[in-house]
Amino acid sequence: MAEALGHRWGQLIGDVFELFVRNLLSEVATKHSLYLDFKKPRKARVNQGGKDLSKVTWQDSYGNKHDLDYVLEAGGTEEKLGTPVAFVESAWRRYTKHSKNKAQEIEAAVRPVALTFARYQPFCGAVLAGEFTKNSLQQLRSKGFAVLHIPYGSILAAFATLGIDASSRDGRGGTTEKEFGQKIRAWEALKQPTGTNRLLAKLRDLHAPAIADFVEQLEASINRRVTSVRLTVLRGTSVTCPDIPSAIRYLADNSEAKRVHENEEDREHFEVQLRFNTGAKIEAIFPNRGEAIGFLKSFEKP
Repeated sequence: MAEALGHRWGQLIGDVFELFVRNLLSEVATKHSLYLDFKKPRKARVNQGGKDLSKVTWQDSYGNKHDLDYVLEAGGTEEKLGTPVAFVESAWRRYTKHSKNKAQEIEAAVRPVALTFARYQPFCGAVLAGEFTKNSLQQLRSKGFAVLHIPYGSILAAFATLGIDASSRDGRGGTTEKEFGQKIRAWEALKQPTGTNRLLAKLRDLHAPAIADFVEQLEASINRRVTSVRLTVLRGTSVTCPDIPSAIRYLADNSEAKRVHENEEDREHFEVQLRFNTGAKIEAIFPNRGEAIGFLKSFEKP
Protein backbone atom coordinates (compact mmCIF):
# COMPACT_ATOMS: atom_id res chain seq x y z
CA MET A 1 0.00 0.00 0.00
CA ALA A 2 2.82 2.39 0.95
CA GLU A 3 4.63 1.59 -2.28
CA ALA A 4 1.47 2.33 -4.27
CA LEU A 5 1.06 5.71 -2.57
CA GLY A 6 4.71 6.52 -3.20
CA HIS A 7 4.26 5.69 -6.87
CA ARG A 8 1.14 7.84 -6.99
CA TRP A 9 3.02 10.76 -5.44
CA GLY A 10 5.78 10.39 -8.01
CA GLN A 11 3.23 10.38 -10.81
CA LEU A 12 1.62 13.51 -9.41
CA ILE A 13 4.95 15.34 -9.54
CA GLY A 14 5.53 13.99 -13.05
CA ASP A 15 2.12 15.22 -14.22
CA VAL A 16 2.82 18.73 -12.93
CA PHE A 17 6.22 18.73 -14.60
CA GLU A 18 4.68 17.63 -17.90
CA LEU A 19 2.38 20.64 -17.71
CA PHE A 20 5.45 22.82 -17.16
CA VAL A 21 7.04 21.46 -20.34
CA ARG A 22 3.85 21.66 -22.37
CA ASN A 23 3.20 25.28 -21.39
CA LEU A 24 6.75 26.23 -22.31
CA LEU A 25 6.52 24.63 -25.75
CA SER A 26 2.98 25.95 -26.32
CA GLU A 27 4.25 29.50 -25.96
CA VAL A 28 6.93 28.88 -28.59
CA ALA A 29 4.44 27.15 -30.90
CA THR A 30 1.98 30.04 -30.67
CA LYS A 31 4.70 32.64 -31.27
CA HIS A 32 5.95 30.90 -34.42
CA SER A 33 2.60 29.58 -35.74
CA LEU A 34 3.59 25.94 -35.27
CA TYR A 35 1.51 22.93 -34.30
CA LEU A 36 2.47 21.34 -30.97
CA ASP A 37 1.79 17.62 -30.86
CA PHE A 38 1.74 15.67 -27.61
CA LYS A 39 -0.07 12.64 -26.24
CA LYS A 40 -3.74 13.22 -27.06
CA PRO A 41 -6.24 11.97 -29.67
CA ARG A 42 -5.49 13.40 -33.12
CA LYS A 43 -7.21 12.65 -36.42
CA ALA A 44 -3.94 12.93 -38.35
CA ARG A 45 -2.73 9.70 -36.75
CA VAL A 46 -5.29 7.56 -38.59
CA ASN A 47 -2.96 6.92 -41.54
CA GLN A 48 0.07 6.17 -39.37
CA GLY A 49 -1.06 2.68 -38.51
CA GLY A 50 -1.53 1.46 -34.98
CA LYS A 51 -4.65 1.49 -32.86
CA ASP A 52 -3.80 4.21 -30.33
CA LEU A 53 -4.58 7.60 -31.89
CA SER A 54 -3.24 9.41 -28.83
CA LYS A 55 0.41 8.39 -29.18
CA VAL A 56 2.92 10.73 -30.85
CA THR A 57 4.51 8.17 -33.18
CA TRP A 58 6.99 8.91 -35.97
CA GLN A 59 8.67 6.43 -38.29
CA ASP A 60 12.36 6.38 -39.19
CA SER A 61 13.88 5.58 -42.57
CA TYR A 62 14.08 1.87 -41.70
CA GLY A 63 10.37 1.63 -40.96
CA ASN A 64 10.81 1.53 -37.18
CA LYS A 65 8.22 3.43 -35.14
CA HIS A 66 9.22 5.66 -32.22
CA ASP A 67 6.88 7.02 -29.56
CA LEU A 68 7.83 10.60 -28.70
CA ASP A 69 6.73 13.21 -26.15
CA TYR A 70 6.52 16.48 -28.09
CA VAL A 71 6.89 17.44 -31.74
CA LEU A 72 6.65 20.96 -33.14
CA GLU A 73 5.38 20.88 -36.73
CA ALA A 74 5.33 23.49 -39.47
CA GLY A 75 2.03 23.29 -41.32
CA GLY A 76 0.57 20.67 -39.00
CA THR A 77 -3.12 20.59 -38.03
CA GLU A 78 -5.42 18.21 -36.16
CA GLU A 79 -6.13 16.50 -39.50
CA LYS A 80 -2.71 16.72 -41.19
CA LEU A 81 0.84 15.91 -40.16
CA GLY A 82 3.23 18.78 -40.71
CA THR A 83 6.98 19.06 -41.19
CA PRO A 84 8.82 18.23 -37.95
CA VAL A 85 10.96 21.18 -36.87
CA ALA A 86 11.61 20.11 -33.26
CA PHE A 87 11.59 16.93 -31.19
CA VAL A 88 11.53 17.44 -27.42
CA GLU A 89 11.52 14.68 -24.81
CA SER A 90 10.82 15.13 -21.10
CA ALA A 91 11.45 13.02 -18.02
CA TRP A 92 11.20 13.21 -14.22
CA ARG A 93 13.41 11.02 -12.04
CA ARG A 94 13.58 10.91 -8.23
CA TYR A 95 16.88 9.00 -8.10
CA THR A 96 20.00 9.06 -10.26
CA LYS A 97 20.29 5.28 -10.58
CA HIS A 98 18.23 5.21 -13.76
CA SER A 99 19.29 8.58 -15.20
CA LYS A 100 21.88 7.18 -17.63
CA ASN A 101 19.39 4.64 -18.96
CA LYS A 102 16.82 7.38 -19.45
CA ALA A 103 19.32 9.52 -21.37
CA GLN A 104 20.05 6.55 -23.64
CA GLU A 105 16.34 5.92 -24.07
CA ILE A 106 15.75 9.53 -25.14
CA GLU A 107 18.61 9.38 -27.63
CA ALA A 108 17.37 6.06 -29.05
CA ALA A 109 13.87 7.45 -29.57
CA VAL A 110 14.79 10.79 -31.12
CA ARG A 111 18.02 10.34 -33.09
CA PRO A 112 16.74 7.85 -35.72
CA VAL A 113 13.75 10.07 -36.50
CA ALA A 114 15.84 13.25 -36.52
CA LEU A 115 18.26 11.62 -38.97
CA THR A 116 15.36 10.54 -41.16
CA PHE A 117 14.26 14.17 -41.41
CA ALA A 118 17.82 15.54 -41.45
CA ARG A 119 17.07 17.67 -44.49
CA TYR A 120 15.00 19.91 -42.18
CA GLN A 121 17.70 19.82 -39.46
CA PRO A 122 15.10 19.52 -36.67
CA PHE A 123 15.88 20.72 -33.17
CA CYS A 124 16.47 17.95 -30.62
CA GLY A 125 15.85 18.82 -27.00
CA ALA A 126 15.31 17.28 -23.57
CA VAL A 127 13.64 18.91 -20.57
CA LEU A 128 14.50 16.91 -17.45
CA ALA A 129 13.53 17.20 -13.80
CA GLY A 130 14.84 15.60 -10.65
CA GLU A 131 18.04 13.65 -10.10
CA PHE A 132 20.18 13.29 -13.22
CA THR A 133 23.94 12.77 -13.14
CA LYS A 134 26.26 15.24 -14.88
CA ASN A 135 27.40 12.41 -17.13
CA SER A 136 23.86 11.62 -18.27
CA LEU A 137 23.21 15.29 -19.10
CA GLN A 138 26.55 15.58 -20.92
CA GLN A 139 25.79 12.42 -22.85
CA LEU A 140 22.71 14.05 -24.35
CA ARG A 141 24.49 17.34 -25.05
CA SER A 142 27.32 15.47 -26.80
CA LYS A 143 24.72 13.94 -29.13
CA GLY A 144 23.42 17.35 -30.19
CA PHE A 145 20.55 17.75 -27.71
CA ALA A 146 19.75 21.05 -26.04
CA VAL A 147 19.11 20.19 -22.39
CA LEU A 148 17.10 22.04 -19.76
CA HIS A 149 17.46 20.49 -16.31
CA ILE A 150 15.27 21.34 -13.31
CA PRO A 151 17.04 19.87 -10.23
CA TYR A 152 15.21 17.96 -7.51
CA GLY A 153 15.84 20.79 -5.06
CA SER A 154 13.89 23.16 -7.28
CA ILE A 155 10.94 20.77 -7.35
CA LEU A 156 10.96 20.77 -3.53
CA ALA A 157 11.23 24.56 -3.40
CA ALA A 158 8.28 24.99 -5.77
CA PHE A 159 6.03 22.70 -3.71
CA ALA A 160 7.19 24.42 -0.52
CA THR A 161 5.62 27.68 -1.75
CA LEU A 162 2.30 25.84 -1.43
CA GLY A 163 3.11 24.58 2.05
CA ILE A 164 3.80 21.02 0.87
CA ASP A 165 6.88 18.99 1.72
CA ALA A 166 7.42 17.11 -1.55
CA SER A 167 10.52 15.23 -0.40
CA SER A 168 10.64 11.45 -0.18
CA ARG A 169 13.15 8.92 1.08
CA ASP A 170 13.64 5.33 0.03
CA GLY A 171 14.60 2.26 2.03
CA ARG A 172 14.72 1.81 5.80
CA GLY A 173 13.59 4.93 7.59
CA GLY A 174 12.08 6.18 4.34
CA THR A 175 8.82 8.01 3.73
CA THR A 176 5.89 6.12 5.22
CA GLU A 177 2.47 5.36 3.82
CA LYS A 178 0.98 7.91 6.19
CA GLU A 179 3.39 10.64 5.02
CA PHE A 180 2.71 9.98 1.35
CA GLY A 181 -1.00 10.13 2.08
CA GLN A 182 -0.59 13.50 3.78
CA LYS A 183 1.29 14.90 0.80
CA ILE A 184 -1.36 13.72 -1.63
CA ARG A 185 -4.23 15.06 0.45
CA ALA A 186 -2.48 18.42 0.83
CA TRP A 187 -2.14 18.68 -2.94
CA GLU A 188 -5.73 17.63 -3.60
CA ALA A 189 -6.96 20.22 -1.09
CA LEU A 190 -5.46 23.07 -3.12
CA LYS A 191 -7.72 25.30 -5.17
CA GLN A 192 -7.02 24.59 -8.84
CA PRO A 193 -5.69 25.76 -11.19
CA THR A 194 -4.37 28.42 -8.79
CA GLY A 195 -2.13 26.00 -6.91
CA THR A 196 -0.61 24.50 -10.04
CA ASN A 197 -0.04 27.91 -11.61
CA ARG A 198 1.80 29.14 -8.51
CA LEU A 199 4.04 26.08 -8.56
CA LEU A 200 4.82 26.44 -12.26
CA ALA A 201 5.54 30.15 -11.83
CA LYS A 202 8.01 29.35 -9.05
CA LEU A 203 9.84 26.84 -11.25
CA ARG A 204 10.14 29.42 -14.01
CA ASP A 205 11.42 32.05 -11.58
CA LEU A 206 14.04 29.68 -10.19
CA HIS A 207 15.41 28.84 -13.63
CA ALA A 208 14.62 31.87 -15.77
CA PRO A 209 18.12 32.14 -17.36
CA ALA A 210 18.32 28.41 -18.19
CA ILE A 211 14.79 28.43 -19.62
CA ALA A 212 15.58 31.51 -21.72
CA ASP A 213 18.73 29.82 -23.06
CA PHE A 214 16.81 26.66 -24.01
CA VAL A 215 14.09 28.67 -25.76
CA GLU A 216 16.72 30.75 -27.55
CA GLN A 217 18.30 27.58 -28.95
CA LEU A 218 14.90 26.26 -29.98
CA GLU A 219 13.88 29.51 -31.68
CA ALA A 220 17.23 29.80 -33.46
CA SER A 221 16.56 26.40 -35.00
CA ILE A 222 12.97 27.31 -35.89
CA ASN A 223 14.10 30.58 -37.50
CA ARG A 224 16.73 28.81 -39.58
CA ARG A 225 16.38 29.99 -43.17
CA VAL A 226 18.09 29.45 -46.50
CA THR A 227 20.47 32.27 -47.43
CA SER A 228 21.68 30.84 -50.75
CA VAL A 229 21.26 27.87 -53.07
CA ARG A 230 24.10 26.69 -55.30
CA LEU A 231 23.09 24.55 -58.26
CA THR A 232 25.73 22.61 -60.15
CA VAL A 233 25.34 20.31 -63.12
CA LEU A 234 27.97 17.61 -62.73
CA ARG A 235 30.51 18.07 -65.54
CA GLY A 236 28.62 21.26 -66.37
CA THR A 237 27.89 24.79 -65.19
CA SER A 238 26.86 26.11 -61.80
CA VAL A 239 24.71 29.00 -60.62
CA THR A 240 24.03 30.54 -57.20
CA CYS A 241 20.48 31.62 -56.37
CA PRO A 242 19.49 33.87 -53.45
CA ASP A 243 16.61 31.71 -52.25
CA ILE A 244 14.51 28.57 -52.77
CA PRO A 245 11.85 30.02 -55.15
CA SER A 246 14.44 31.42 -57.57
CA ALA A 247 16.32 28.09 -57.57
CA ILE A 248 13.10 26.22 -58.38
CA ARG A 249 12.29 28.69 -61.16
CA TYR A 250 15.77 28.23 -62.60
CA LEU A 251 15.40 24.45 -62.74
CA ALA A 252 11.82 24.51 -63.96
CA ASP A 253 12.19 27.14 -66.66
CA ASN A 254 12.50 25.52 -70.10
CA SER A 255 14.84 28.12 -71.52
CA GLU A 256 17.21 27.77 -68.60
CA ALA A 257 16.92 23.99 -68.74
CA LYS A 258 18.57 24.02 -72.16
CA ARG A 259 21.62 25.59 -70.59
CA VAL A 260 22.05 22.83 -68.03
CA HIS A 261 20.72 19.85 -69.99
CA GLU A 262 23.39 17.58 -71.46
CA ASN A 263 21.28 16.46 -74.44
CA GLU A 264 20.55 13.04 -72.94
CA GLU A 265 18.08 12.78 -70.04
CA ASP A 266 19.97 9.93 -68.39
CA ARG A 267 23.08 12.13 -68.09
CA GLU A 268 21.32 14.90 -66.22
CA HIS A 269 22.75 15.10 -62.68
CA PHE A 270 22.29 18.00 -60.30
CA GLU A 271 24.21 18.92 -57.17
CA VAL A 272 22.32 21.16 -54.73
CA GLN A 273 24.00 22.98 -51.87
CA LEU A 274 21.88 24.91 -49.37
CA ARG A 275 23.41 27.40 -46.94
CA PHE A 276 21.54 28.64 -43.88
CA ASN A 277 21.75 31.70 -41.66
CA THR A 278 22.86 29.45 -38.79
CA GLY A 279 26.01 28.45 -40.69
CA ALA A 280 24.61 25.00 -41.48
CA LYS A 281 24.98 23.49 -44.95
CA ILE A 282 23.16 20.65 -46.72
CA GLU A 283 24.42 19.04 -49.93
CA ALA A 284 22.60 16.54 -52.12
CA ILE A 285 22.95 15.06 -55.61
CA PHE A 286 19.99 14.12 -57.84
CA PRO A 287 19.85 12.20 -61.15
CA ASN A 288 17.20 14.45 -62.70
CA ARG A 289 15.69 17.88 -62.50
CA GLY A 290 12.38 16.67 -61.08
CA GLU A 291 13.94 15.18 -57.96
CA ALA A 292 16.04 18.29 -57.42
CA ILE A 293 12.94 20.48 -57.62
CA GLY A 294 11.08 18.20 -55.21
CA PHE A 295 13.96 18.44 -52.75
CA LEU A 296 13.99 22.24 -52.92
CA LYS A 297 10.22 22.47 -52.53
CA SER A 298 10.46 20.59 -49.24
CA PHE A 299 12.25 23.61 -47.79
CA GLU A 300 9.59 26.13 -48.76
CA LYS A 301 7.57 27.55 -45.89
CA PRO A 302 4.13 25.89 -45.50
